[in-house]
Amino acid sequence: MKLLPQFDLSQSNTLSLPSVAQYFSRFTSISDLLSLFQQAKAHKLKVKVLGGGSNIILQPQVSGLVIQNAMQRIVTLAENDESVIFAVDAGLNWHQWVLKSIEMGAYGLENLALIPGMVGASPVQNIGAYGVEVGQLIEEVRGVQLSTGQWMSFSKQQCNFSYRDSIFKQQFKNDFLITQVVFKLSKVFKPQVTYAPLNRMADQALKEGVQLTSAKVADWVIQVRNSKLPDPARIPNAGSFFTNPIIKKMLADRLLDKFPEMPVYPVASPLNNDLDCEVKVAAGWLIDQCGWKGKSLGLAKMHDLQALVLTLEKGAGQQDLLAIQQAVQVDVMSKFGIQLHPEPQPFG
Repeated sequence: MKLLPQFDLSQSNTLSLPSVAQYFSRFTSISDLLSLFQQAKAHKLKVKVLGGGSNIILQPQVSGLVIQNAMQRIVTLAENDESVIFAVDAGLNWHQWVLKSIEMGAYGLENLALIPGMVGASPVQNIGAYGVEVGQLIEEVRGVQLSTGQWMSFSKQQCNFSYRDSIFKQQFKNDFLITQVVFKLSKVFKPQVTYAPLNRMADQALKEGVQLTSAKVADWVIQVRNSKLPDPARIPNAGSFFTNPIIKKMLADRLLDKFPEMPVYPVASPLNNDLDCEVKVAAGWLIDQCGWKGKSLGLAKMHDLQALVLTLEKGAGQQDLLAIQQAVQVDVMSKFGIQLHPEPQPFG
């Protein structure tokens, strides 16, 4: 396996941030991966794992060896009348996997269509959209711990999935390379269309006598995402930039007295599962109320159609992103007393 020195990563992240890796290589097999580990050890290089670049904030210089998984197999492990279990290589494009699962008659992922990135990144963030989180459909995550070289497997319970979080962002942050994700999908389609735009589309389809299928729901999700989120190929962005904050219900109640239109959703506390303990607030609404929707700061901007999306103009760098991130955080804290946290993670 050849190590590419001073590798340009600017086209390897959806924010198009300028960045150069000390060394870079892409692997297509486990034997290639083991070879890269040996070379990194011989040259005393720290290994860093890059996925699809859709949920990261690249630093200008990334030291060590950056590796990227290009393995893309889908293997059927088990099947019965109700469900099917697949082991999917981490290097497969996420949207391609969603569409392939539908094609194979396996359902559950349709609400997660068009989310950028690779399969291996999905459990790290516990990606979610329109009422579905990927952790609900994952049975197992397989890979190797970078610091020890130990191959490990985590069950759904061991992954500690919660809102945009998992063990891979906590205990194993930057220290685990996911090689495969095991999904258990249903062979019986059960539409999840509680999200308002999907619900309206489903109602209209029923009125017109159109059959509600997994492919149809995926098409609706793609339409909704395209109507709100800019294409990273045209406008650099990382999708939703801030996570929806989870706050104490007591604080939410005080804010609702002052801002009765504030969108609030119940969540189960990871500590005690008390539905009344904490609630989730819509970050996009908070940002919009602070006047940031469609507003620019330097070469960065909060998107015209969705205040939660941070976009960059050509030539923007890490400082442009940091400046608008901090300005939005300050304004939301000043107006609502709520701290916003970025969803993309620093890399390098």
